[in-house]
Amino acid sequence: MMKPTAKMDTVFYDHTPAYENEDCDIRIHEKDISVSYNDHGMVIYRGKDEGHGHFILECPERNGKASLHQIQHCKFLEGFWIEDGKKGFWRITLS
Repeated sequence: MMKPTAKMDTVFYDHTPAYENEDCDIRIHEKDISVSYNDHGMVIYRGKDEGHGHFILECPERNGKASLHQIQHCKFLEGFWIEDGKKGFWRITLS
């Protein structure tokens, strides 16, 4: 069971209602990042810092690709995602 370190809002570009204020765990270590959350089972996106707080992530189990951007010393990360043909954006607030 994960211990939440952040809250996540997920917005869909179709008519799916947004998921708001959901628990997630985010780990950033040097250039590596992982974001995990429960969505009918554990989902884990992993990636790298491509430079200046611009992260590119993947979740092969869900055919997912995502980006997250963080301004230095800011407690928010924001980006876009695509997963099995669905698209949207997400915002993560660090605890």
